[in-house]
Amino acid sequence: MNFYSYSPHEGMQYHNTKAEAKTAAEQARKAMNHADSDYTMGQMNTITWGEVAERMVLTTDAGYTLQRQELISYEVAHPQVINGKMENPFGDHIQVKNIKPRDLLIHETVLLIAVIWMATSAKIKRFKGYALMEIMALADILFEEHGVKRGGSEGNMEFKTFDGRFKLNVCIQKTLTFGPEIQVARQKMIAALDSYPAEADDLKTIVTTAYTQIDGQLRVAEILRLRNLDIKNALWIEGMEIVAESLRVESSKKHLRFYVRNEQGGYDAVPLDIAAL
Repeated sequence: MNFYSYSPHEGMQYHNTKAEAKTAAEQARKAMNHADSDYTMGQMNTITWGEVAERMVLTTDAGYTLQRQELISYEVAHPQVINGKMENPFGDHIQVKNIKPRDLLIHETVLLIAVIWMATSAKIKRFKGYALMEIMALADILFEEHGVKRGGSEGNMEFKTFDGRFKLNVCIQKTLTFGPEIQVARQKMIAALDSYPAEADDLKTIVTTAYTQIDGQLRVAEILRLRNLDIKNALWIEGMEIVAESLRVESSKKHLRFYVRNEQGGYDAVPLDIAAL
């Protein structure tokens, strides 16, 4: 078992015994109380000490070495063992000696992965923000060379290294939705199908299915697919015009895609999506 103490005055320290960790925290508190520069109450409240289980991750060529700092930093904010007890999902504090070894093993394994996962996710999020900032700054320079300003409705962009080995795409993904007038369009389209008695039931089923909501949301693609139906009826045409007019851009999001040139001269995507790896 290892122990740690933390304070804004001394930072993170590691100790061999619980007594050493507790003493270090108490000494830091005294030092901060007598410091020339006043510490805030919030900083005083961050002084802490506790125990950290020794955890090691075996590494292979495909393995991952867990830095102890990641786990310890998490346990400073979320101590796993307090006074020899662990909290269960119901808020009860259970003596570690009374917890089944199997449950402790599961806890350890999931916690190890969770800490790595959260840290990696945060790094990818920061990296995406940095990459977009850099590529948008580059786009601004390129636009300015032609005497124009980059607007808010730019399309997709592609950039390559000079040797063509790496390619970076900036894709604009728009989320579409409909305004309230879409229900008027639906009524006109259903009314139009009364002119097709032989096929009305089948066509009405298609329209009704297209307008069926999933999780409270209309499926934009299904409704727009109705344009493929060759129905020459004034009400139907008017309904489809209302569909087009009611279409709204709810949000627009930039996505980065990175590629590496392969031996055949094409490009292979390098995913950061864990499900794609």
